[in-house]
Amino acid sequence: MTATEMKYEFVVGYDRITNFDAPGVEPREVSTFLTKAQEQLVLDILENNSYIEFNKRTVDVLKTKAEVLAATMAAGPYTNSFWATLPSTAMQVVNERATLTPTASHFYTGQVFTDVRVKPVDDDYYHANIKNPFKKPTHELVWRLDYGSSGTSKLAYVIEANEVLTSVQIHYYTKPAPIIVLDTNYAAGETMEGIDLNASHTAADLDCVLNKITHREIVARAVKLAYAALQDEKGFQISSVQEQQ
Repeated sequence: MTATEMKYEFVVGYDRITNFDAPGVEPREVSTFLTKAQEQLVLDILENNSYIEFNKRTVDVLKTKAEVLAATMAAGPYTNSFWATLPSTAMQVVNERATLTPTASHFYTGQVFTDVRVKPVDDDYYHANIKNPFKKPTHELVWRLDYGSSGTSKLAYVIEANEVLTSVQIHYYTKPAPIIVLDTNYAAGETMEGIDLNASHTAADLDCVLNKITHREIVARAVKLAYAALQDEKGFQISSVQEQQ
């Protein structure tokens, strides 16, 4: 469905669930509810880690690959560690592999290790096992720790001593672009989910990027979100009246 078709089905569903006894929903609100419902669906799939055919077809379009080279990586927070940065739209890392080059002091000097496994760990695991010869990083294993920061997703890669992290290939799921319906009247400078919006979206919509099999599920979730927001607003109004009495 196009964004316009999704809006039509949203309005039909919203009117049905409210029995036509509710204020109308503005195009901006429809865009927001559809976008929230879309993200909610993707998060549910990724958190449940259930890759049945429906789920696989839903999220595969969001899979992105990034190769981070040594020249772009700064020294990380730990000994023999390096920073890599992903955009703020990155939702979940799926798979990653590293390339290591031993230094002259390494036993395997002159070789290059490719397709090295990367293991996600946390800070507690790091401190508990960094001196454990059976668990710490080797030429066959790299550790990765996650750090959040403003507008970016930072990853710290920890490697074995006497090696150089040449590159890291990261496969991750990115956040889907927002669903924007017609006549939203966004002003220049406004953004949603990292997309720059402007007055052009008054005459042009932005369709859902996910597989079409998800569109009615997204609309159904959006209707429920809108109804829940309406109930919250009514509850707030009743509470305010009671407090004034």
